[in-house]
Amino acid sequence: MDHPKAKLSITLDPQLLRAVDRVVKGRRGASRSSVIENCLKRALRMDLEDRLRAETIAYYESLSPQEAREDARIARSSSRAARRLKLDDE
Repeated sequence: MDHPKAKLSITLDPQLLRAVDRVVKGRRGASRSSVIENCLKRALRMDLEDRLRAETIAYYESLSPQEAREDARIARSSSRAARRLKLDDE
């Protein structure tokens, strides 16, 4: 389901606007709005990935030595089981 677009006005540094315009000029059918929207989507995706990475690191750093050993055993066992899987493409 497509969501309706919201219109807003923003102020950009002139150098940034020139960079956006260069991208628009180099892409057939592109507009300032589409270029800025795509950049924002990428930036938000990268932010989400960074937060997930940080949360994952924090989780593993919080494990006790016993929990870390158990996690490693589960990971090894899961890897062995995954290698034995028969996939449809094979």
